[in-house]
Amino acid sequence: MKLKIFAAALMLTAAVASAACAADIDYQEFQEDPLETAIRKLASPEGGAWDREVMLSGGAPDIVQEVIWPLREGYLGRGIKRKGRRHDGVDMSAPRGTPIYAVLDGIVEVVSNNGPGFRGYGRVIVINHGGRLWSLYSHNSANYVKVGQRVKQGDKIAAVGRTGRATGNHLHFELRNAKGTPLDPMKYLPKEGRLPRK
Repeated sequence: MKLKIFAAALMLTAAVASAACAADIDYQEFQEDPLETAIRKLASPEGGAWDREVMLSGGAPDIVQEVIWPLREGYLGRGIKRKGRRHDGVDMSAPRGTPIYAVLDGIVEVVSNNGPGFRGYGRVIVINHGGRLWSLYSHNSANYVKVGQRVKQGDKIAAVGRTGRATGNHLHFELRNAKGTPLDPMKYLPKEGRLPRK
């Protein structure tokens, strides 16, 4: 009898503890790959899912040290610390049609034209770099790659444009870690080849 009472009490304690923790766990994340999680969080209206401290201070995999500039000409625009609405990358202005290059070797995971999770981005490309880092290129006038395509660092993948919510021709570029957290590209883009500020 005592054993049955003890077992019932133990099950009740486990149920209460599990209910208390359930609100803190994003179970959908367990069923998604990191890119799906990133897209879902990017599309979330409240923006509360992003850890701003991690975004500004790091949380980047070691391969981020090997990135190159996605443009070879143009000017730096607004960065990640922009005031007002969330801005999770850096803008680089350049004439329409300026080539955009892959910053690392990887596999193209998204090629979209304002699709779900990318409202306002216009033509966008997302590249998976070994499951540890993702790069995003948006507002493109043309995309030259397709989903599943392997690209090498420096391959021409798109052209600068002003598709989506854009007031002028520019590339909006983002880096995200495996949790989908945006990283400040200016911390990792090399000094060599740095674009001047307009």
